[in-house]
Amino acid sequence: MSTLEERIKIIEDRQELQQLFSSYLVALDDLSDIELTLSFFTQDAVFDLSAMAYTSCHGIDALREFFTGVFSNLTHSAHFATNFKIKSLEENSASAQSHAIVMGPPAEGELVMVYVQYHLEFKRVDCSWRIQLFSGEPLMPLE
Repeated sequence: MSTLEERIKIIEDRQELQQLFSSYLVALDDLSDIELTLSFFTQDAVFDLSAMAYTSCHGIDALREFFTGVFSNLTHSAHFATNFKIKSLEENSASAQSHAIVMGPPAEGELVMVYVQYHLEFKRVDCSWRIQLFSGEPLMPLE
């Protein structure tokens, strides 16, 4: 059986992972602070939404370029995430999944709305959790 300290650490890690994911989505929906948005990722992060006909980025510089385009193209953004589930939790790595309804009107064009399942891998960096892999696949057919 685990010690009380070990069990508390697991609870704290689980809460920190969920808070990290929620804080990332809030920062993303604000559409104003790219550096804050990037602060949730590792330097070598992989961001892959190719299963939803979006981009795949590798590394923080590619993510900065991607989010610069996103922030300039959208007038608003909303992520409604649910079903956050930790799939694995080790001392310095973890994985999780979550469902989300994502919507945003581009500066020109019609509202984009997708139903997505996110897959996340996390890495502990300097005593804090960061997203190392962020990927998604549609839960409903893309229109």
